[in-house]
Amino acid sequence: MDYFHQYWWLIFPILGMGMGFFSMYSAHRARTEKIRLIRFYVEQGKEPPPALLATLSDNDSTDGCGGTRSGRITSLVSAFTVFAALALAFGYTGWRTGETVFIALGLGFAPAALIMLILLIYRLRTERKD
Repeated sequence: MDYFHQYWWLIFPILGMGMGFFSMYSAHRARTEKIRLIRFYVEQGKEPPPALLATLSDNDSTDGCGGTRSGRITSLVSAFTVFAALALAFGYTGWRTGETVFIALGLGFAPAALIMLILLIYRLRTERKD
């Protein structure tokens, strides 16, 4: 029972890793289904629709989860928000309680939030040029 009180915060990284795994698995499954559909057309001797081929080969306009360019921006905003909230929450908790593990977690999530912010600014600048 004492372990839960010491390590309750591990729920958040474990859930985050689970969500990341589910996202990667979903993207892999969608790509596999597209390949199966193209294979079905080829086996029948038909030409696959150009739109289907474009969705499979257009890596620049979609992200790893199959989203659009605006979906990538939304994803970066979400990632920044989550990392910033975790950094602030753990940092504040560490400051209030004096527990160094919370301060370390806050300092660990802060660079991730900063990187997401930099990527978001870069993505917004490149979107304006297009």
